[in-house]
Amino acid sequence: MTHSGMKLVAGEILRNEAHGGIFYRLEVSVPAPVEFVPGQFAMVSGWPGNDPLLPRPLALFHSRSLRKGINTVEFVYKVVGRGTALLSGMHPGERLSMTMPLGKGFDLGKGGRLYWLVGGGVGFSSVFPAAAALAWRKASFEMFLGALTRRQLPPKELTPAVPAPGSVHLCTDDGTAGYMGRVTDAVRERMASLSADSASRLTLLACGPREMLKDLAGAAEACGAEMQAAVENHMACGFGVCWGCVIALRDGGGTVHKRVCKEGPVFDAREVVW
Repeated sequence: MTHSGMKLVAGEILRNEAHGGIFYRLEVSVPAPVEFVPGQFAMVSGWPGNDPLLPRPLALFHSRSLRKGINTVEFVYKVVGRGTALLSGMHPGERLSMTMPLGKGFDLGKGGRLYWLVGGGVGFSSVFPAAAALAWRKASFEMFLGALTRRQLPPKELTPAVPAPGSVHLCTDDGTAGYMGRVTDAVRERMASLSADSASRLTLLACGPREMLKDLAGAAEACGAEMQAAVENHMACGFGVCWGCVIALRDGGGTVHKRVCKEGPVFDAREVVW
């Protein structure tokens, strides 16, 4: 789903705090309320100088209106390059430029579905807003969060409330928290316990490394479930002009190329050429 109203917005940093030594939570004051669909993103810039020249895409994590004229938008990010490294060094009071909301988010509009949300690495920053939206609707869902080790899992203070005990499944490759093994293995084992009817009503909402998404897409197809994949890719403009972020999708007997920033970042996983 998309949300109309893309705007270039100037904002002031309220906080830019490290959480768990890996992730940063960035909250920015903006002049008007920001409405977005979970899975959409913003192109963010504002660091000193022009290196890097291009803004960086960050998933929209949360927005709120505190009172008339006081609005905020939040992002959770990980330092992965020069742009995010410079962003992590910015302080309250400094200004940012943001173009948002961008792209197509998750489709949460189907009734009677069972939702499993899967986040690998910093991919949780795209699926947590979906969890918040589903919880607000009192919809049933489960979350699977995967990382190499406990330290790389999302901090508890960033994790949204869930509707039922046991509906969050932590997975670490080294076994330091929760399930020992890849998050995709945990999802496959959980799928094996589903009835044919439950599997037919299952929708996976996933964001994370490409290999994780590819593995999940195969598992979903094998059990007859739907899957929406939030695909990560390098971006330049962020709104479809440069065609620098295309991926291949199946189209009948051939393929077509679609822009992650415009037609995505959320795609039907069955259509993606993994």
